[in-house]
Amino acid sequence: MQTLNKIWHRLTDPVFYRKRIRQVFRCLRNTRKVESIRSVEELGRIQHAVVVVAHPDDETFCSGFICQLIELGATVDLLCLTRGEGGPTGAWTREELGEAREVEMRKACEKLGIRELKFLGHIDPVAGEHRVYAPPVSVDDLARQITPYLESADFVITHGSSGEYWHPAHLLVHKAVELAIGEGSWATFLAARENHPISKLVNLDDSANFILDVSGQSSARREALASHESQVSLFCRFANGTLDDFISKTSREDYCIRGREIG
Repeated sequence: MQTLNKIWHRLTDPVFYRKRIRQVFRCLRNTRKVESIRSVEELGRIQHAVVVVAHPDDETFCSGFICQLIELGATVDLLCLTRGEGGPTGAWTREELGEAREVEMRKACEKLGIRELKFLGHIDPVAGEHRVYAPPVSVDDLARQITPYLESADFVITHGSSGEYWHPAHLLVHKAVELAIGEGSWATFLAARENHPISKLVNLDDSANFILDVSGQSSARREALASHESQVSLFCRFANGTLDDFISKTSREDYCIRGREIG
């Protein structure tokens, strides 16, 4: 019965078909080497960056970049679609989880040096046994909501085109930012590179053209991630080890820079 339920969830999930179609087209494409840059300074002067993510803890995937921007004098603000009410509960009840994860994220932002955290007010749907969901908001409506926050930014960071592990809420945020950003400069994290230590997180259709060594930010990154107490076990599973293993395996961050020429 469990196997039948899993098959049914897959066959009724639109993301399942998007993923399979993308896999077919990926096999037909010719790969090419992409020239890359390797320091934040090469991006030019960034004074104000905005990070847009779906859930508390998603900022972990770009935490080294955030730290380096702030070290160079930029201000960084963060927009979060939901409070993560539908995720793993850890030691909290379902009713307590949203408030707990908001507190966790505020602590994480403080560790990273983020100036302002804004929750966009959407409710994170509770995950099913074999399927996760996005909030019931359209790409157009979400783009309109986030546009005012991006108008003063000269750089934006967000989810990749495959939603990392094809999470519908990540995909929603990516498309909304793409629509809202217009001709602005932005980057998506976990871009494709060979032999990534946590390959299941990589956005395989986003060519990495910005490669950043964030080993110097390991302490701040670990403290920020540890602030997400309710979700620590998830990141340990990603790394197939400990929290320190996750930080070590993501000591290089790969981005796909969009909206400007690279190389």
